[in-house]
Amino acid sequence: MANLGPMKNACLAAFCLLLLPLTALAEPSPALEKRVESLLGQMTTPEKLRMIGGTGSFYTNGVPRLGIPELKMSDGPLGVRCYGLSTAYPAPIALAASFDTTLAQRMGRSLGQDSRAFGVHVLLAPGMNLYRAPMCSRNFEYLGEDPMLAGQLAVHYIKGLQSQGVMATAKHFACNNNEYGRMDHNSEVDERTLRELYLPAFEASVKQGKVATIMDAYNLVNGAYATENSRLNTEIAKRNGDSMVSSCLTGERPITAWRRPTAASIWRCPRGLS
Repeated sequence: MANLGPMKNACLAAFCLLLLPLTALAEPSPALEKRVESLLGQMTTPEKLRMIGGTGSFYTNGVPRLGIPELKMSDGPLGVRCYGLSTAYPAPIALAASFDTTLAQRMGRSLGQDSRAFGVHVLLAPGMNLYRAPMCSRNFEYLGEDPMLAGQLAVHYIKGLQSQGVMATAKHFACNNNEYGRMDHNSEVDERTLRELYLPAFEASVKQGKVATIMDAYNLVNGAYATENSRLNTEIAKRNGDSMVSSCLTGERPITAWRRPTAASIWRCPRGLS
């Protein structure tokens, strides 16, 4: 059986949301850590595995016998789009053109309020892949072509969103700059380019924005699928922050991911999966 140590971060984030008053994401405290450890000690291995998976569409599995409910998610980043009519915000590429971090934080805060109105705990936003190719059909969702600009706008968007007790998601990690063939295309990137262009926005989101979750991309990066990429998930993401790492919707390859658990995402983003 794989090491279930990463479960603690997943449970900690869930309990911050579900067991405490929701005004803003709670910082870990000795009392919260003790409560998490107590609940983890009462959970069976199958319950732990189900909790980091999904049920239905955009829900995680709860543990009813311990009073742990499901986590409800919604896609973003222009609005809370999965549960009926909601406010449609200007495209993030337009936000990037404003160079206005205060506006980014206001947008995040408003999205957090909308998320709360729908009972959403996790908004799958913001997107921060760089505008590198004009053919990418999701460039309108991203925050421009400059890594510093994208990073600082993402940080403030995240702070605004999480101030309302809603978990933000930095996506798509990493080098997801193409939509055509995104399930099998391989992004070949040298270390300097990765560090100077493609990772800074994610790094800022984790270290400055304290983003709750990171969503892996669909594509391969230097020959390994993002959801199985030990360089991205283990050596970079998990060793440089406490954010959970999740798969993209339907983007995980479960057989190889379970064979390589230290390299895999620790939270499988649900979409009709169990």
